[in-house]
Amino acid sequence: MAASSHMLVDLTPLTGWRRFLYQFAVRAAAAVWRLLFRWRVRGTAHIPRHGPLIVISNHPSYLDPPTLVGIMIYFAGRDLSIMAWDKLFQFPVVRFWVKAYKAFPVDRKNPGRGPYQTLLHILQQGGAAGIFPEGSRSAGRLMGEWKPGALRAAYATQATILPITMVTTGEFWPRQALLPRFFRRQEVVIHPPLTFEQYMADRPPEMHEKQYLEVLEQRIRAIINGPIERRQAEFARRKIELIEARLAPQQPTDKAALRRARRAQARARLGPISP
Repeated sequence: MAASSHMLVDLTPLTGWRRFLYQFAVRAAAAVWRLLFRWRVRGTAHIPRHGPLIVISNHPSYLDPPTLVGIMIYFAGRDLSIMAWDKLFQFPVVRFWVKAYKAFPVDRKNPGRGPYQTLLHILQQGGAAGIFPEGSRSAGRLMGEWKPGALRAAYATQATILPITMVTTGEFWPRQALLPRFFRRQEVVIHPPLTFEQYMADRPPEMHEKQYLEVLEQRIRAIINGPIERRQAEFARRKIELIEARLAPQQPTDKAALRRARRAQARARLGPISP
């Protein structure tokens, strides 16, 4: 696929046996996710059910794309289109599933304008699209710098922005690990959506569009990083308390104090011992 071309994603809901397989796969994947990663998703009521929507998330691991798609379908009954590695579309079985879930291809080495044009098409048709604006998996626990122009499509189509935080995924599947550690809690936070009117209301009249989008990027990145920063702060606080407890002098237990009190009462009843 040429870098300048783009794929028109079919947003028509599946019917017949394709829809049956689609729904079965979603429910089966959700069950597996709950078992292997103890899925905890907060804020599902914040997901807009209609209208152009761009979902923005941090990207600590390979679990993030299927997690986003699963959340949108399982909790909101809404398809989510996500960029997928173009090589996946070369395999017939894989191509069926990635197309069924409204994914569209991107050439990682030479993306061109094709993915952006596809994203515009999805949002103009009132669909939902998910992006990881860092461009690849996060280098650290917190969301890093974004690739330029990550919010242009949202601005051009007046789409609603939905920030989502993968809070704990980077803990049990860090970037350098080959496989995740199973049966760990995968916590996901869905933040309140920002409509076009909401995120443009704070734009100063004299500020250029490009500058304001950079300010908006920082604002959304701070929203996404918030739950991770609070978790890190809580972990640091508990660690300090544990260290302080180990370094503090040992206090007598209640049982030891009770034994001493009983001995004192016994000595008092016996009276002074004569020499």
